[in-house]
Amino acid sequence: MLIKLIKATTLGVAVSVLTACGIAAPKAEVAYAEATIQSAQNVDASQYAGVELEKAKEKLRQAKSEMKDGNNESALRLAKEATAGASLAQVKAEAGKAQNAEHQVTESIKSLKAQLR
Repeated sequence: MLIKLIKATTLGVAVSVLTACGIAAPKAEVAYAEATIQSAQNVDASQYAGVELEKAKEKLRQAKSEMKDGNNESALRLAKEATAGASLAQVKAEAGKAQNAEHQVTESIKSLKAQLR
């Protein structure tokens, strides 16, 4: 009986140690994803990369939900995906703005050339 009690106690301690070895809640990664999404919104990503921005927001919502449920590995993966998606949206927005500016300059040059003729 004593041997069974020792085995059960040892098993309980082992399970506790293994559970404690899991990854911590990815609070920093979630915060970084939130900041990256905010940066993308600040450069009008919704206008130029709305699909990517919405996907990033959804990944962030899922990451927060997973973290709340204690699924930290999944939350970490989703937070990183949200960050990547928001970064893509930000780059696409900046590229879209640059294209618009290029188009405006090209049109201005054409107009000036026409006036000089």
